[in-house]
Amino acid sequence: MWQQIRAISWAQFRSMRNHLPRTSVGTVLVWLFSALWYGLFTAAGVFLAIEISRAPIADLARWLPVGFLALFLYWQVVPLFTLSSGWSLQLKKLQAYPVSNRALFGIEVLLRITSSPEMILLVIGTVAGLLRHLVIPFWAAWAPLAFIPLNLFLQLGIRDFILHSFERNRFREVFAILLISIAVIPQVLVRSGLGPDAKRYLFHVSDQSAAPWHAIAFASLGHASALEALLFCGWTTLAYVFARAMFRKSLCEVDDFRPSGSSARENAAGPSRDFLAWPSAIFRDPLAALLQKEFHCLLRMPRFRVLFGMACIFSVVVFLPVTLKQDDAGAHWLNQNFLPVVNLYGLLLLSDALLLNAFGLDGGAAQIYFVTPVSLETVIKAKNLVAVAFVVVQSVTVLLVVTLIRATVTPGSIAAGLAASAVVTVFLLAVGNFTSVIGPRPVDPKQTFKKQAGARMQLWLLGCSIGMFLLVGFAFLARYAFNSDWALLAVLIFEFLIGLIMYKFATESAVAKGMRERERIVEALSKSASPVSAG
Repeated sequence: MWQQIRAISWAQFRSMRNHLPRTSVGTVLVWLFSALWYGLFTAAGVFLAIEISRAPIADLARWLPVGFLALFLYWQVVPLFTLSSGWSLQLKKLQAYPVSNRALFGIEVLLRITSSPEMILLVIGTVAGLLRHLVIPFWAAWAPLAFIPLNLFLQLGIRDFILHSFERNRFREVFAILLISIAVIPQVLVRSGLGPDAKRYLFHVSDQSAAPWHAIAFASLGHASALEALLFCGWTTLAYVFARAMFRKSLCEVDDFRPSGSSARENAAGPSRDFLAWPSAIFRDPLAALLQKEFHCLLRMPRFRVLFGMACIFSVVVFLPVTLKQDDAGAHWLNQNFLPVVNLYGLLLLSDALLLNAFGLDGGAAQIYFVTPVSLETVIKAKNLVAVAFVVVQSVTVLLVVTLIRATVTPGSIAAGLAASAVVTVFLLAVGNFTSVIGPRPVDPKQTFKKQAGARMQLWLLGCSIGMFLLVGFAFLARYAFNSDWALLAVLIFEFLIGLIMYKFATESAVAKGMRERERIVEALSKSASPVSAG
């Protein structure tokens, strides 16, 4: 097994090494942000090591169970609503090689460390503090390390269970949005009166003697009974069995990304039964055919459907708790401008899949754009029109959702929201047409639980977020200066006209560069994943 693990690790190292010479500025910035993030948790681990070594046993007995419960919740919940499962094996690629299932399972369990490495730093800090404590036995101070396998097994089982649930087309989108909406719970607790009640329940749950976090906390102090140790071993065994069963199901599952029989029959029935055939009644081929193809493909792709659902619903839910404190100045401003804010946030969620990486969901099939007698300009125009159509649907849906929850909606906020969306959309289309050809990146349309934005795309998203803030900020600043909604609309209309000019020149440049570098674009979109990929 260890020889197979070494072989896979060496193949992964060679794949990463081949990529390193092309490291960009975006990758370096992501490394710097990562170093800052993990540096903060390293400092937290050092703080724990210092404070635990000084704390009385009574205080440790009160707070260690709560700390291990918080660590457990972070380890299991945070990767769900960040859509980040860490590094994971590409099982379809590795199943072709004589690698034992035992070795694959062992590697996958170890890779769960990459989903929440911050918790490893905190566990190490806790162990260091316990070792330095004058009262705690030396052998007991190492007990927190036993908490790591339990969380790794359980996280692998939960991840694979969710991925299997996502294979059910009727529940995938709703399930994903519900999971990601867990991120709103901390805001609700902080912004409402539920915080003190939640704290009381948290202490109550942490004091349950049968819970694994309680057992590991008292074992760390040398006070665990034989029954608690046995229960903890039982929890770890159950997590292992659950993870092994889910992993075995992943190995046996064959994922065919094909439409069902009913869908195939509907497509074969002709345009008269297909409500997506309307482009042929308005536009002429080949633009009509490209539009129809884009609508069909995007609506069948699980990843796009999840992102579109998030843009329509989650964008409203995530800002709703901020409005609960009416005495807060920021909450008051957000109440007055709730619709434009949530609308723009939803647009930003859609930008990666719909605007900034237009060819990503096409993958290797994008080569057909360069071998058929259809100009690349027509292809980009079709993708832009489809993007505008989905942005319009997203804006209308957000308006309906905001109206249903009885948030503050006025004619002025509706006009500001639609105008701001139009301005940001035209600028994102201009930027996206160019980024789609200078940095094309393949995106797996079936993966809804993994982040697939590379370092360069994350940098572009950051830049677009700052640009969107500046564009809309100038308009709101004009409204504040002149105390008139007409000033806001005038600035947005002026920015929209500038955006149209920028769109024209950016699209022409993108078409020219795309035709010059078509081989590089097709090669980049046709790349397959390495044996271990980040999610």
